[in-house]
Amino acid sequence: MLITHLVGERFKEKPADATFKSHEFLVRGGYIRQLGSGIYSFLPLGHKIMQKIGNIIREEMNAIGGQECLFPYAMPKEVWEESGRYHTIGEELVRFKDRKDSGMLLGMTHEEPVVHGVRSENDNYKRYPFMVYQIQSKFRDEMRPRAGLLRVREFTMKDAYSFHTSQECLEKHYEEQRQAYVNVYNRCGIKKLVMVEADGGVMGDSVSHEFMSVNDAGEDTLSICPGCKKGYNKEVLEIKKMDMERCACGSFYEEKRGVEIGNIFQLGTKYSKSMSMTYLDENGNRQIPVMGCYGIGLGRILACVVEESADQFGPIWPLSIAPYAVHICLISAKADIKKAADKLYAGLKKKGIDVIYDNRAVSAGFAFGDADLIGAPVRVIFGEKAFASGECELVTRDKKIKKVVKVSDIQKETLALLQVLK
Repeated sequence: MLITHLVGERFKEKPADATFKSHEFLVRGGYIRQLGSGIYSFLPLGHKIMQKIGNIIREEMNAIGGQECLFPYAMPKEVWEESGRYHTIGEELVRFKDRKDSGMLLGMTHEEPVVHGVRSENDNYKRYPFMVYQIQSKFRDEMRPRAGLLRVREFTMKDAYSFHTSQECLEKHYEEQRQAYVNVYNRCGIKKLVMVEADGGVMGDSVSHEFMSVNDAGEDTLSICPGCKKGYNKEVLEIKKMDMERCACGSFYEEKRGVEIGNIFQLGTKYSKSMSMTYLDENGNRQIPVMGCYGIGLGRILACVVEESADQFGPIWPLSIAPYAVHICLISAKADIKKAADKLYAGLKKKGIDVIYDNRAVSAGFAFGDADLIGAPVRVIFGEKAFASGECELVTRDKKIKKVVKVSDIQKETLALLQVLK
């Protein structure tokens, strides 16, 4: 991609309403644009990252037996009346009428349509357990959207739903999901991760846990043991009237701020029973399946990577989700230097590398400012001084690796550095 063709302008000024790094840099870097309160458009840079996060999630869900589906975003109210939640959830659930005056709603979660979609498909115990998932838009009419992607009204979520013939089977899969979530966050570059006991809220579960990115942008207050890393959402401690000061391991709990980037729930039979989902057991008797559900917010992962890893100049993306792996900066108008940069650009593209090429006639400071906001893990700089010696510069975005490389070796050295960063 030539930077001149990239949709999404970059600018120096901090947005007036941006109080956190992720909000500032995602707007300044041309990743997102606000359409309305808590509603954002994803421009190419942001969308590429969301796609890469989604693909990592797919790989981890498929590895534990997940089957990807897609359920409606807008749905008739009747399916939510079956579970009883249509009348118990407040104004955060958007309700409306269609042209025939029928009650409709926008999905803020998908337990009801999922149960509706699969309850007639797996009628025999031999077809259990199974797990389906989707990556789908949701709409929750938050009263106070804030901080860019950290608290929005429309968001993209991976939600998975498992169905079991016993509590023991559910608990086994619950642990598989927990490990899959840890894998997802590690692969996406979340470094400050903690799992805490949570309150199920409107989900109506008996056991639930939240995955938190520990950073100052979070609205949740956490009590975390620095020794064994066990943690609680302080909201749960207040509900259970628990005063947690010292962990069983001997360490004192520390208070931290956190952003919820995922959750897992043991639902039991709340939805399967209310929505009359059954199966035939080995004796020919009707039984109600036990359910679990598991959610991950893709936009929050994106924002939290920025909160955890950005420097004063912009995002520092891990290679796994970076919109571009390599950023070529041409800091010269001379034809022979441009020819060398063009050759590297063509060669990397031929190797299947995501590469962005800044071949504009702009100052080094301007080019590097854009490169910092785009945040590619590897940067190649073609400047006149180094090129006079037959060399160019190879630098990582975090500035931990800086070296001068022969122009004749630059493609080989770039590919080798990408292997190191994997």
